[in-house]
Amino acid sequence: MDHADNKAAGVLLHLSYEEALARERAMLVAESNSDLRWMLWQTAPCIVVPRSHENNADFAAAVMASAARGWPVQTRDTGGGAVVQGSGVVNLSMVFCMDDSVSDRIGASYRILCEPVMAMLRCRSIEGTYRAIPGTMCDGIYNIVVGEQKLAGTAQRWRSLGRQKPGQYAVLAHLALFVDLDHAQAAKAINALYADMGVEAAIEATTHINWTQIDAGSVGDVARELDAACLALRR
Repeated sequence: MDHADNKAAGVLLHLSYEEALARERAMLVAESNSDLRWMLWQTAPCIVVPRSHENNADFAAAVMASAARGWPVQTRDTGGGAVVQGSGVVNLSMVFCMDDSVSDRIGASYRILCEPVMAMLRCRSIEGTYRAIPGTMCDGIYNIVVGEQKLAGTAQRWRSLGRQKPGQYAVLAHLALFVDLDHAQAAKAINALYADMGVEAAIEATTHINWTQIDAGSVGDVARELDAACLALRR
């Protein structure tokens, strides 16, 4: 999957979660990872959790209860915590190369991933920062934050390019941008899932912010601007 496929589908792809995950995996193992490539996508409402959650003894029952509440549960390859997907979220999956000689290569990879959103914020004279925000879905130090609220969450996976390219890695980086998500429903759904697993979550709706609280525009408008910002980054 590459940027040309995005254009053919109208920039923003609407995929089942299983297909989105399969396309991400294909991007990571593609023969050529020398150029920056990306995919913008959405999926049906669900809660996505790391595969490690399956080790919880109450996970299967919790998944059934969540599905009955209208929130099916999907698993992903990366770590962290639960996050909600749906029509109010735009996902950016990006693949690029990273050399192990780069200082703070993990941080550098996150900054490459986040730059398109940061550029969109700068165009509006808004300062975006990176930091953890307690009470947010899948909290991490490379959240994109506006003020004191989380606008987007991030994750990444690495793959060695092998003996032919020692010290070179393909990086799959993923960003979930909250465009118009009902954070109250999202927090309630995640807290209920974790409660059924016997885990305290304490996700709070007020710790999140939507792009529509920053600037007007549809999901399609945001996706097109994000696509343009990715193209500018590649140039």
